[in-house]
Amino acid sequence: MPHTIRNTALKALAASLAIASLVTVGGCGEAARAAAKANANEITIWTHTAGSEAELAGVQQIIDDYNASPDKKATIKLQSFPQSSYNDSVISASSANNLPCLVDVDQPNTPYWAWANILDPLTDEALLKRTKDLIPSATGKWNDKVYTVGYFDATVALFARKSVLKKLGIRIATVDKPWTKDEMDDALAKLKATGEWNYPFEIGTADNKSEWYAYAYAPILQSFGGDLVNRKDYQSADGVLNGKEGKAFANWMRDLVAKGYISSKGGSDTALDFVNNKSGLLYGGIWSMSTFQKYAKDYDDIVVMPMTDFGHGSVTGGGSWTVGMTPTCPNKAAAQDYIRFSLQDKYIANMASAGMNIPTTKAAQQMVKPFAKGGDMQIFTEISEKYVKMRPETPAYNFISTEFRKTIGDIMNGADVNTWLDKAVNHIDGNIQGADGYRKN
Repeated sequence: MPHTIRNTALKALAASLAIASLVTVGGCGEAARAAAKANANEITIWTHTAGSEAELAGVQQIIDDYNASPDKKATIKLQSFPQSSYNDSVISASSANNLPCLVDVDQPNTPYWAWANILDPLTDEALLKRTKDLIPSATGKWNDKVYTVGYFDATVALFARKSVLKKLGIRIATVDKPWTKDEMDDALAKLKATGEWNYPFEIGTADNKSEWYAYAYAPILQSFGGDLVNRKDYQSADGVLNGKEGKAFANWMRDLVAKGYISSKGGSDTALDFVNNKSGLLYGGIWSMSTFQKYAKDYDDIVVMPMTDFGHGSVTGGGSWTVGMTPTCPNKAAAQDYIRFSLQDKYIANMASAGMNIPTTKAAQQMVKPFAKGGDMQIFTEISEKYVKMRPETPAYNFISTEFRKTIGDIMNGADVNTWLDKAVNHIDGNIQGADGYRKN
């Protein structure tokens, strides 16, 4: 979609949301809101987990326990949606002024939803006190206010076989001592020289429709010293995406293809391909481990390592699904009481276990065996705690992510680095300016 159309669509959406929030008489949205106010003792939470039985069951367990509590402030009802249609359902409901009290939120969407009046900040003192026990990546923030909180997090890492690294004289990186850029380049050259793999390194380039490029490749950019946007005020990407550090990153990514280390098209199931020895080194998500555990006969030979330090420290992504409260909720005290109730360690452990993700409190981590001390997933907790960098907390993030994905994809396929990065900056800055800097009205 051309830049001008994106801007027009963005402004139209913002306008429709603002108009919907100002309507005070008439319309089905107003009728629904009036009905909700009349029954504030029954509030609804929307979740994206339809189709994920274990996760949905975890949410239902929390709700059942809360509803059975003598201290409940309202009865909670659940409505589930498929993840593929969930965001559109929320935005449509917001435009119609028909939001429920509580919604699931993919953490990087929090600033946009807050700006667009889909979310209200959390203000309950007991709830905010509990959020301080969570790992930093478990909260969704905008303008220094907490809007959402989560039960689990995910991250990315490098995967290799210890036997392969040993054979080639490649050091196994550790959380405390990741590979340097020189070590990474040397490892890739040695893997390529064996001739065992057409493309020895797999980084998920086939996933060019989702947020993967920003989630996984932006940490590499940040390790080079660049970023997606200037985080001082989130008003421009100039100098951080297209500066010398950003250009060094982009050239390195293009060289991965030029030297035959990666395919710009990649495989559709990178974890399974690694199990089947179609690559010697994999850069993937924590979720790859479930594939390894199920299919890898040499599971004990697989090693997990942090991503390379390209000069400004190793960096890893953070932020997963969270829950927040809407502005039209007729019983905000009950909504926040439910969220606080849901953040008990036992529920965090249960929700994290459902998807085998990082539990967001230390106590809950010890309740999930793979993440407890000595567990084979504990290293992901260590990587996240030490190297996590949140995606930019700006309503512009979704646009930035899409622009970054297209730009890096084109560069890996041979586009001129300087021209394409400058063009991306112009598009990003234009989007921000077109939305009046995404300042809250």
